Amino acid sequence: MDKQLKFETGESIEFESYIIPDDLLEEGQLRLLDTDTSIVVPVDTHIRFVVTANDVIHCFTIPSLGIKIDATPGRLNQVSALIQRTGVYYGQCSELCGINHSLMPIKLECVSISDFIE
Repeated sequence: MDKQLKFETGESIEFESYIIPDDLLEEGQLRLLDTDTSIVVPVDTHIRFVVTANDVIHCFTIPSLGIKIDATPGRLNQVSALIQRTGVYYGQCSELCGINHSLMPIKLECVSISDFIE
């Protein structure tokens, strides 16, 4: 039986995500990649990431998903993904965008549809 889950509310979700400092890392967490907030998406669902920037050119990059797209001020760029495995995927800005360039990690969690709905 095929299942289709569709979200077309036109709403956007905004949150702030910060790197976990070295002294607060727990066993198993990745230094300079783990964040306090994750992007959570459902498995086997087409996801569209729309990216932009406020100040300088950044880059939304998650190598294990094959995603690398520039976030440019004044422009909207988009990339689509269909993640077929649950898990945690890490990335980071890969542009030379400024002093805190190394402190811009991305943590994406792909969960089952039932977990996502909860």
